[in-house]
Amino acid sequence: MNSKRNKYDRKDSLELGETAESQFAELARQKGWQVTKAPGRRDRDEHWDFLIQKSEQKFRVDVKARKRISRHDASLQDHWIWIELHGVRKDDPGWLYGGKSDLIAFETKDSFVIARRADLSTLVEKLVDLNCIVSRPMDAKYKVYSRPGRPDRITLIELQKLKTLKIAEWKKVIKTNNEHSRP
Repeated sequence: MNSKRNKYDRKDSLELGETAESQFAELARQKGWQVTKAPGRRDRDEHWDFLIQKSEQKFRVDVKARKRISRHDASLQDHWIWIELHGVRKDDPGWLYGGKSDLIAFETKDSFVIARRADLSTLVEKLVDLNCIVSRPMDAKYKVYSRPGRPDRITLIELQKLKTLKIAEWKKVIKTNNEHSRP
């Protein structure tokens, strides 16, 4: 078993995350950003994947891959996004409240939607009933989903709500015949 794999990942979350991170880093470089991978365990402990720099701008970015609503769903989807309010480790406050990232880059089929973590925190507190705990992922829309026996707390918000906060949206580039073209 891969040492980076979360003990609860029984499917392909690690691979989806690594692919999204790789695509984001490549897009950032194409846009003129210097990209540095988070050193050591900072991606896990501080919840950021890359430091991107251009001129005087510098941001720590946490990249979030496309997700299913339920682990049992066959397909990834872009309508709802998962937000982590508390991590899977008991002492981990999660990437929204405990992360050190400046920006969160959410992967969709065609792009990465980028928002400030602090703005997302404000939006979540406005939209989500943090006192309503549900036990099924499909019920987590604007409520808190908690899996039995686990400390994690996550919620779903619509991608369209997130897009009201976006500071950028980077379209993915499709390679055809060793050339880059826009989808």
